[in-house]
Amino acid sequence: PVFRKALAMSIDINKIVTDDYGNLVLKASASGLLPTWNKTINASLVKQYGFSHNAAAAKALLVKAGYKTDSSGMIENKDGSKIDLEISVPQGWSDWEAARDMIIASAKDAGIRLHSKVKDDPTWMSDRNSGNFDLVIDNAYQLSDNPWTYWNGVFHLPVITTGTGQTFANYERYENPTAWALTQKLDKTPPSDTKTIASLNNQLQTILMKDLPLIPLWYNGIWAQM
Repeated sequence: PVFRKALAMSIDINKIVTDDYGNLVLKASASGLLPTWNKTINASLVKQYGFSHNAAAAKALLVKAGYKTDSSGMIENKDGSKIDLEISVPQGWSDWEAARDMIIASAKDAGIRLHSKVKDDPTWMSDRNSGNFDLVIDNAYQLSDNPWTYWNGVFHLPVITTGTGQTFANYERYENPTAWALTQKLDKTPPSDTKTIASLNNQLQTILMKDLPLIPLWYNGIWAQM
């Protein structure tokens, strides 16, 4: 979780929003909850557990946690082995390719070494589903009337390790039975029970922001070609 938090802090999301998308997209809440669920986002929890871009602080966080630096100032594992993570997007998705390159560049400022891996769409999707990746950019969990769809996507269990693997949820393979139980309870809570719904959503966004099984970046557009 400390490494994921540092990686999140290293990414200059504002630069992606302005330079890649020309402000056609919005920076995501650290909770990842969509703007249509703004009433669900707990601002005090985001302030307490969220992240913001600060490369120097990200690097300091890793050093404090026991990560080492090599002669060039890049972060190494605690045992001194090299860290060089692969990040991929579907080939030809030019906006994501630009974002990927910006993420690599800004992570470097924090001493985190990333490199791109070019994959055509079917290969990228197969690797995502089977877990054959370090990092991918994805936007699987779409607009709906209820944040349950998002939590179900993030926390769904069990993790499937056979066949085609994870085909609709939890591509990051994060196993947290508590979060999954809360998600299931939210699914069964009547819409009229707003107090319980708020409590469950607060607990789930806290878990996400503390553990960061995925890192919210930006709210992608809903595209159409005319």
